[in-house]
Amino acid sequence: MTYTEGLVNGLRDVDQENSYSLVYYSLWRNSSHMPGPAGRNFSKTVLRMPDRTFYGRQALTDRIALPLFFNAKKINIFHRTCGYTMPFVKNIFGILTVHDLRTLTIGDSFWAQNIEHYRKTINALNACVVVSECTKRDLVEHLKVDEQKMHVVYQAAHERFRPASEEEITHVRKKYNLSDPFFLSLGSVPRKNIDGIIRAFALSKAKTEHLLVLSCNYDVAKYRQLAESLGVANRLRILESLTDEDIVVLYSACQAFVFPSLYEGFGLPIVEAFQCKAPVITSTISSCPEVAGDAAILVDPNQPQAIAEAMDHLWLHPRERQVLIDKGIARGKMFTREQHARDMLGIYGRA
Repeated sequence: MTYTEGLVNGLRDVDQENSYSLVYYSLWRNSSHMPGPAGRNFSKTVLRMPDRTFYGRQALTDRIALPLFFNAKKINIFHRTCGYTMPFVKNIFGILTVHDLRTLTIGDSFWAQNIEHYRKTINALNACVVVSECTKRDLVEHLKVDEQKMHVVYQAAHERFRPASEEEITHVRKKYNLSDPFFLSLGSVPRKNIDGIIRAFALSKAKTEHLLVLSCNYDVAKYRQLAESLGVANRLRILESLTDEDIVVLYSACQAFVFPSLYEGFGLPIVEAFQCKAPVITSTISSCPEVAGDAAILVDPNQPQAIAEAMDHLWLHPRERQVLIDKGIARGKMFTREQHARDMLGIYGRA
């Protein structure tokens, strides 16, 4: 998971005093098979649990496997970086990171969250880390969580997100047949607003000279049919299996990154795009304005015409596009894995 990887690597870089145990679950793999740093003040432990999911697996983990591990290793802080439950054990300072509350706030049933588990778990935590002020507000409003136990800690994009070279851009353009300038959008789940992006592109003047590139793995046939009905099928490219390296290059090469999401707990792709020198169009709602600041064009995600006008504006005003790029570079520097780790250390220090 991107969040966990960034936090662990950040802690490795900034903290040489505390000792960390990274916990994994498997019957057949050992610690050498698991990702993450080892040595110095980091160790890896594999708890012998079936790799596959089954009913009761989480309860078995939280009520038996982890408490035994805590006692054996004399652990005093446990941070679960995602999920809905916690092993509540005496003398263990429990921390859970909550990324968003999309299932309750917008009724998102795609990979639906277990809201009742969230409600019980968060109220019993020692500390709840949230990735934005937006998520904090959602928890206070919908779950009545005590603000005193919540801590906003912004996450960071991976260091691989940096401007690509001209050679890399040329290679990826040829690989995916992207001979024309293009607008880019990443994401497949409904809240990423792919439908709205396609409708906006069809309304734009830019469609005559630009392509719309989507990285999408769900409902591809539906989106192709929509593009066909709107007369832009020949200007649409849907790339279903991109490598991490290709995504960096596409960010770097695009006319703009179009991200009018209907809901984001944090909106990490905005920061990724900033770091690759891509101008950004994003939403006026959820956490997107909080992350983007004044470094992006903010639009109502429910108004395709507004998204279209933003696309055309960046195409027709190259100087203003460059201003956004410069602002994005500066804004992106606010979100570093070192700062993420230092903020988390401050919370660990409360134990």
